[in-house]
Amino acid sequence: MKTVLNVKGMKCGGCESTVRDTVKACPGVTDVKPSFKENTVEIEYEEGKADLATISNAISAKGFQVG
Repeated sequence: MKTVLNVKGMKCGGCESTVRDTVKACPGVTDVKPSFKENTVEIEYEEGKADLATISNAISAKGFQVG
């Protein structure tokens, strides 16, 4: 499965790296492509193994706004 989340607060490549590492650490995630220019993160995950609420909360815990 693939989804795109809007993420506010990413300002640079370092922010992208933080979001990428945070999302990749979540169970069931297979690929992550954040873009600070578009304020998005594209996430590929295994259906039934990843929880989007958990992923969103993990991103928010790093200081970014999801939604």
